[in-house]
Amino acid sequence: MSSTSHLIEPSLDGTHWYALKVFYNRVVYLKSLLPAGIESYVPVHTVEEFDTGRLTYVEKQLIPSLLFVRCSEEWLVSFKHDHNEDFMYYADPETRKPGPIRDDEMRSFILVTSADAGRNVKYFGSDAPEYHTGDRVRVIDGIYKGAEGYIKRIKKDRKLIVSVTGVAVVAVSYIHPSYLEKI
Repeated sequence: MSSTSHLIEPSLDGTHWYALKVFYNRVVYLKSLLPAGIESYVPVHTVEEFDTGRLTYVEKQLIPSLLFVRCSEEWLVSFKHDHNEDFMYYADPETRKPGPIRDDEMRSFILVTSADAGRNVKYFGSDAPEYHTGDRVRVIDGIYKGAEGYIKRIKKDRKLIVSVTGVAVVAVSYIHPSYLEKI
């Protein structure tokens, strides 16, 4: 988590998004332990598989072992205490407390990883500075409308890069320039 996490505006209900690294690929299990009222998000994508002579489409986790939850810091720390062997949260390196994710970052991340079941989204690992060069843009039309990120040329193709600082970076296939505005 970056040192700018202390600049995150408090939400009206005292909750924030947090990223959890779930051990033993037990995301579904951990998600089932969340009580009603705790919002969660697991980025998934649709994969084509050829099995027993036919093509099928299977939904798989885009980023294995990653679960996002929206809760209070106090609740997350208590939940961690009860389920220490199941996960760790991404922490602010300065305070070692759970590192909250800005709402605008999370909103863009959810938008691009859920649109069209994430078929055109590629995961590039945790936040990598080499993907932060170029113009900051907002998508103004199409299925990614409202997403914010950076334009970057990767393997001779222009992509929209959206990141959750310190957690993950995803790239979306080419978006027509008429759908973009500079921020």
